Amino acid sequence: MKFTRILIVAGIAALGAACATGRTGNKSLEEYCSIGDNGGTDICKVNAAGVDRDNRTRALAQQGVDAAGRAQATAEAAMARQDGVFCETRTFNRTNAASCGTGYTLVGCAQSRYTYRAGGPTVMRDMDDQSCRFATRVLEIKARCCMVGASRAPTEPVSDTMPQQQPEQQPTPERTS
Repeated sequence: MKFTRILIVAGIAALGAACATGRTGNKSLEEYCSIGDNGGTDICKVNAAGVDRDNRTRALAQQGVDAAGRAQATAEAAMARQDGVFCETRTFNRTNAASCGTGYTLVGCAQSRYTYRAGGPTVMRDMDDQSCRFATRVLEIKARCCMVGASRAPTEPVSDTMPQQQPEQQPTPERTS
């Protein structure tokens, strides 16, 4: 009985030692795969696929680094210029359109105030570099206008594109009680 236990322990030890050296023995994976007949084994195919994937990943990462370098150079050139970005927000009341002053470009347009009695929020119908237009007349439009240049363009007063109308007055109902 002791002899069989010793044989079992010795067999497990031999199996463990064989597994410890691995399939490649004491060689690195590259050395093992460079030996003539070993190049076609599954372990070498998997290794080759992993190395190929790593090379593609490195090449893609390098492309990203190169693109970031070009973007940084463009940003530094823009910062070196003496031009500035100047913006203004123009407010238009009781109209359906808003526009920017001379030299400015429209970068944003929003209906900023409304009431459900006056029609509620409405849909923007048209927006280009100079103006925006809503489907119906709204209480207030905020237009964000910006320009790039050495100095700010002169400010123009805001004028509503539609004449202001007086709200309709409803007749007061007679009291019955």
